[in-house]
Amino acid sequence: MPVPGEAAAGDATAGDALDQFGRDLADARHAAEAAEQRATAATAQLDRRKQESAEAAARAEAERVKVAEAEGQAARMVAEQYRTGPLGSLLRLFLSDRPEDFLGRRQQEFARDRTAAEVLEELRQARGRLVLAADRARQAEESAAGAAHEAQQAMDRAKTAAARTEQLLGATSADQLDLLEQQETARADLAREQLLAAGAFGPGGSASEAGRRAIAFALAQQGKPYLWGGAGPDAFDCSGLTSQAWLAAGVALPRTSQEQWAELRRIPLRELRPGDLIIYHDDAGHVALYLGGGTVVHAPHTGTVIKLAPVTMLPILGAVRPDPGAPSAP
Repeated sequence: MPVPGEAAAGDATAGDALDQFGRDLADARHAAEAAEQRATAATAQLDRRKQESAEAAARAEAERVKVAEAEGQAARMVAEQYRTGPLGSLLRLFLSDRPEDFLGRRQQEFARDRTAAEVLEELRQARGRLVLAADRARQAEESAAGAAHEAQQAMDRAKTAAARTEQLLGATSADQLDLLEQQETARADLAREQLLAAGAFGPGGSASEAGRRAIAFALAQQGKPYLWGGAGPDAFDCSGLTSQAWLAAGVALPRTSQEQWAELRRIPLRELRPGDLIIYHDDAGHVALYLGGGTVVHAPHTGTVIKLAPVTMLPILGAVRPDPGAPSAP
């Protein structure tokens, strides 16, 4: 028969081990999702750089065509002058049967000389533009190559972080994971109630019309799976859900949680209202849509589905308001 004290010690040890596993898993999931958000941003930057490179190359090609046209005009002008140039103007006047015709042709030559000067000036300018366009095309191509390298590195880091999460999940049982999730939910619920009671989230306010449309979209996605880089319609990552929810409300948001934190208006938690976005972790690695009453809807992480959760499910960095027509905090 086990000694009671030993049993209690064993239970405590098992509990400590589960708590440590929970912290390790949370850290791994956080690292994976933050890396995935950065990889998504890097991939979007690569797409922009590729487009810029293609546009710069097209402009350079257009300038090459203009240079070729100007060079052709200049070549024709030189050939014409060579053809008509051997006799001096005065001698041709004396030999002409109709001097008045010759004088008329001289006026045309003067006009052609002015046109030739314009052609040569256009050729000079076109060559200058070509040099500038070619340099910009080269810079754009180098920028795209650098963005491709950065995107690949970000993808590699995200895959490494995701593999760490899978390794941890593979080392525990489904029952332990269920118990861990129950414990995390209970702690988050308790923290939410304490913060609400302390007035940390303030009295709140009603959602704007755009906010209501964003909430309706996000709630309609419940049960759909999390997918790295997903932006619907069948799967989403955290920022894919928030950006698409607000797009459904007519507001285009930055694509990733880090960009949403960096570019949208920040508001104090006491002024939160439904439709605002909650940003989590010091590196802004996760985002959720606030519903009011201390509850959010979000796409948690790989292996889960879009669902409701306490606003305190993760360490809160702050909140931002996507609604462009809403007043900001003083």
